[in-house]
Amino acid sequence: MINIIICDDCLEIRNIISNVVNDFYNEINFKEFNIVNFDNSHDIIAYIKKNNKNKNIYLLDIDLKEEKNGLILAKELRKLDNYSGEMIFITNYPHMGFKVFQYKLRALDFIDKNYNFKKQLKESLLIATNIFNKKENEQEEKKLQVKVQSQIYNVLFKDINYIETIKNSRKVVLYTSNSRLEFYDTLKNLSSLLDDNFIQIHRTTIINKNYIKNVCKNYNNPYVILKDGVKCILSRSGLKDVMKYWI
Repeated sequence: MINIIICDDCLEIRNIISNVVNDFYNEINFKEFNIVNFDNSHDIIAYIKKNNKNKNIYLLDIDLKEEKNGLILAKELRKLDNYSGEMIFITNYPHMGFKVFQYKLRALDFIDKNYNFKKQLKESLLIATNIFNKKENEQEEKKLQVKVQSQIYNVLFKDINYIETIKNSRKVVLYTSNSRLEFYDTLKNLSSLLDDNFIQIHRTTIINKNYIKNVCKNYNNPYVILKDGVKCILSRSGLKDVMKYWI
């Protein structure tokens, strides 16, 4: 599901943008999208704190008629999403485009509301959607090769729940939803092979962050609960890393 997140202080503009988004996705017969509208920076920040794991396309105005303008808002969004979303500015101030580069926001486009903006927006939405689809396809294909005795297994990254060390052994155990693979390796080496969907939360454990169900932040005994109900202990640094993702 792709979230289209619109932030503009003008209701009429928000409605126009929403209609363009709906028209575009209907034209390409794409159903997996959701439109969320905001008229201020506070509400959009609160929303992203709870939904920063999603595929987000931000459609932002620069002049929000408040102390925090769209550029400052965008900078805060980037701190929350770690540059994972696609960002498009739609504004009456085309001369502000250079500021987007100064703020290092990695914006996909900067669209003038007064110049053929519907066509430009549809073109940018197509690029953003294709970027997400490409990332998803690449993720579907990524595999970790492990050797269990004389047998070689190629495990899809997306199927890995977590990996943990075995006490008093040089072996690790990799868990998927329906299998358990025990083999010789180190978490350090495995971390170098896996992508940023994986977090080493303890000296004994690596988890797939997409399988996190809940986080217990108890100071003396923090842990995560995975979707299969497994509890994994968090180190102090592991808790900090998890909370960058699980807000």
